[in-house]
Amino acid sequence: MLENKQRCRIVIMGRPNTGKSTLFNRLIGRRKALVHDLPGVTRDRNEEKTEWWVKGKKFPVLLVDTGGLGGESFKEEIQKQVQLALEEADVILFLGDSQAGLTPLDEELFRELQRSGLTKKIRVIGVVNKVDDHAHEDRIADFYQLEFDEVLTVSAEHGRGMDDLQEAIAAEQDAFIVEPSEADLAGESENEPELFGIPRVAVVGRPNVGKSTLVNALLGHQRMITSPIPGTTVDPVDSVVQMGEHEFVLVDTAGVRRKSKTKQGIEVLSVVQTRKSLERADVAILVLDGETGISDQDEKIAGLVEEIGCGIILLMNKWDTQADNEKFTQELASERIRKKMAFLKYAPLLFASAKRNRGLENLGDLIDEVIQQRRVKISTHEFTEWVRRESTIHNPANARFYLCHQTGKNPPSFVCHVNDPEKIHFSLKRHLINAMRERWGFMGSPVRLNFVEANRRSLPSRVPRTGRQKGAPERVQKRDAHR
Repeated sequence: MLENKQRCRIVIMGRPNTGKSTLFNRLIGRRKALVHDLPGVTRDRNEEKTEWWVKGKKFPVLLVDTGGLGGESFKEEIQKQVQLALEEADVILFLGDSQAGLTPLDEELFRELQRSGLTKKIRVIGVVNKVDDHAHEDRIADFYQLEFDEVLTVSAEHGRGMDDLQEAIAAEQDAFIVEPSEADLAGESENEPELFGIPRVAVVGRPNVGKSTLVNALLGHQRMITSPIPGTTVDPVDSVVQMGEHEFVLVDTAGVRRKSKTKQGIEVLSVVQTRKSLERADVAILVLDGETGISDQDEKIAGLVEEIGCGIILLMNKWDTQADNEKFTQELASERIRKKMAFLKYAPLLFASAKRNRGLENLGDLIDEVIQQRRVKISTHEFTEWVRRESTIHNPANARFYLCHQTGKNPPSFVCHVNDPEKIHFSLKRHLINAMRERWGFMGSPVRLNFVEANRRSLPSRVPRTGRQKGAPERVQKRDAHR
């Protein structure tokens, strides 16, 4: 994997509502940043790695979307995030709006850029967006008054001018240009995302439980804007983090409110983005509030995680606020959480303080353990024989089991062929899943166990032997050995 320093770091900046996130999405080739007509939607830095082909050569880039400067919401926080991004930039795209023309705020932001000295060290390209027809081109003349290295017109929404923009960015950036390999020239190279293969960990929860504070604590720096105002985070933001010996992609998501309290527009889109983040994640950290306690909304978010099939870790944050409360112990809190979320009894529970960076020392090992147990593969022969033996312990309707096999690992999924699925009493299914967890683990992960109708004639006469089970945790006690 290419390091960030081997990529051209491109920072998109400008005042609110000039189309920065739309341009960001267009340049990475997919919709990642949240786009809305309301100014000030983007607040945190949003980064994405990709590769462009410019004049027959590879050009690896790291694109950075930033919040709009000069807006009313989170003004100081956004200013700090933009400044951090600019200090590491190789190219700056200063975005303007052709339909609004050059505004006093545009001029002031560019003068501040000049006063900082960055225009002397970094190539700054003026990009006039929303040039959707020739009528808008008449309004861009004023942008040439500013001392950009180059001025280009584009329409991020319709994809106009993207090739010219990429060539302009690549100009004078020879250090990042990569000669194509033989596989590239033969058309055999797949342009997969650079982060493919690194486990993804989504940080979810209701608003203001400390999700962004947790991400910052794990990263070791102020990557995310934090605020006591609920709804500060809007876009899901990916960050690569090293936790001990383990590397993960942390995804900070927007807080999920109750449906009745979710406003139309941005918040609805944020909830959709959070769901998409969970669908792409290997593990979710559900952050609970140790100060206000758990709520019905926490239970609903947990249900969403289980429905999607993501691994899950429960993290009670702000536990430092209970330091002087001798009556409210971790044991009592655990009991209440397990009672409220009885369907998540398989999820590990941590008590921590992201603000004080306490209780997070073993989180990386725990995430890795959940991921490894999700990857356990059980052979068809072993699983079939095991289910047949287990079903003799509790089988009130006397269901007959034929072939049983694993169909997936994310989440662990299994199918049992039986003579009559209606004979599978819910208590039998519960017994089998509990016994599977005792035998193979699957800590922190939901288990899917389905039953389909079959008869002996439609299945192989002998259960196939597909080899020994792979990846099963050695620490899990094997029940059969003690019968």
